Amino acid sequence: MPRKELINWGIKPLNIGKPARKRRRSLGIRERQILYERAKGRCEACGKKISFSEMQVGHKRAYSKGGATTLANSVCLCYKCNKLQGTDSFETLKKKLAGTYRKRSKKSKSRKTRKKTPKLFDIRLSKIKI
Repeated sequence: MPRKELINWGIKPLNIGKPARKRRRSLGIRERQILYERAKGRCEACGKKISFSEMQVGHKRAYSKGGATTLANSVCLCYKCNKLQGTDSFETLKKKLAGTYRKRSKKSKSRKTRKKTPKLFDIRLSKIKI
């Protein structure tokens, strides 16, 4: 059968011999140096001074969520901040560090307050003076 007829039937031809292109997962040494200089030797999340060997490259948008491995999508992080970020975005990491992540505002509090159960044996001993 000719190739055009196969395509018309919805059958895709195999591309034998052409390797699939892999996306880059990490930055090269020169890009890491540029990133370190851009961050002025500090973690971009917490501001801690770090050496070049301590620096870890994080993504603004996670690689696992479709983020590219480019200088525009990369940030200079310390070990602690990189582990805290996980697969979250860089904006979420900033919220985590600021202490505002997953906290409700005063207006949107809709949780029911639990009633305190009375303690069965609430014994208080007064101080005895001798």
